[in-house]
Amino acid sequence: MAPTADCPFRLDAVADAATIAADWRALSRDGLAAPFQTADWVTTWVAAGGLPRGARMLLLRGRLGEATVFVLPLVVERRGPVTLARRLGGSHAGYVLGVWRADALATLDAATLAAALRDLGRREGIDAFALDAVPRIWEGVAVPLARLGAARASLDDGHVFRLDPSFDALLAGRNAGHKRKKVKSKEKLLAAAGGYRIASAATEAEIDAALAAFFAQKGASLAGRGIPDSFADPGVRAAWRGLAVASLGRDTPLLELTTLEAGGAVRAVIGASLLGGRLYALFASYAHDDLVRASPGETLFFRHIEAACRRGLSVYDMGLGSERYKASWCDDRVELLDVRLPVSLAGRLWVAAEALVGRAKAAIRRDQRLWPLVKRLRARLAGREGAGEGEREGE
Repeated sequence: MAPTADCPFRLDAVADAATIAADWRALSRDGLAAPFQTADWVTTWVAAGGLPRGARMLLLRGRLGEATVFVLPLVVERRGPVTLARRLGGSHAGYVLGVWRADALATLDAATLAAALRDLGRREGIDAFALDAVPRIWEGVAVPLARLGAARASLDDGHVFRLDPSFDALLAGRNAGHKRKKVKSKEKLLAAAGGYRIASAATEAEIDAALAAFFAQKGASLAGRGIPDSFADPGVRAAWRGLAVASLGRDTPLLELTTLEAGGAVRAVIGASLLGGRLYALFASYAHDDLVRASPGETLFFRHIEAACRRGLSVYDMGLGSERYKASWCDDRVELLDVRLPVSLAGRLWVAAEALVGRAKAAIRRDQRLWPLVKRLRARLAGREGAGEGEREGE
């Protein structure tokens, strides 16, 4: 259903999320969405304290006539001289898609949406909308958010592959013999350490144990590579815990924690979300300890993917980034754009300046000689001669 004179598209800011909770949940369930902007995800994240200090949530509702067809939660915060509307959850939130009624996603033109956003931005005191990781296409449909204002390719795309009810069939095109042989040899090492098992956290105590292991493992890994730890903020940690606890007993968990344990310790963790038959692997970690030679991270991913096939899921989404372990599984990408829509003169100046920085970063990342040097220097400054992003366990 496209906007018409009798049924125009209208965009407003909702002050109280509870007033649209029913419509938002219905769209989250029946429409097109990624988990990160759905009703339960956002309300849980905000209630747990996941917003940056000094920021506020901006909940956008799009309507055709009186029907809610689009919901987009953002965070508004001051950055230097400008006020920006950005993705809620930052890099933890993966894609910025919003929640759409399918016909609205397919028919709403970008010019109409851009005009509505600019009008709303002026009313809300926003200088620019800065939306990172917007899919160009979702479920075969062009995403209107990707065609707003100025857009450039994100530094990373999403990495995905289709699942098969038969794990054997899925492996057939992915060097099945080598993968199975390698996993079996690694599992022998893990079993020899005593008490090897893979399990999903099913109680609050198990959630706490899994998250404690993940935060420690990820923090150590990021520190060794000279990368700031985005999981260190207490509000972010509380938000992840809130999502996991809220998922207990749900068929489509907001955050499901799967651990690999051996020798009485958690050696690897995967956090995932399920929505619409798609599994989103949100984060993963492994311990750099005496069992690193057993590749616990790769082993856990192998069994996690096998379990996803048994569950009848359709897509396994490994998210942003081009780590080597993803390349061995993923044969498709979600093309992502960073979208900038200025509202005020200050916003236009910020967008122009930020574009220069963005192009410089992209040039460095795409230079196959310079980027490895940058990663090695960053690791050295952190006090470690690490292999950098994408390093493989035990190799």
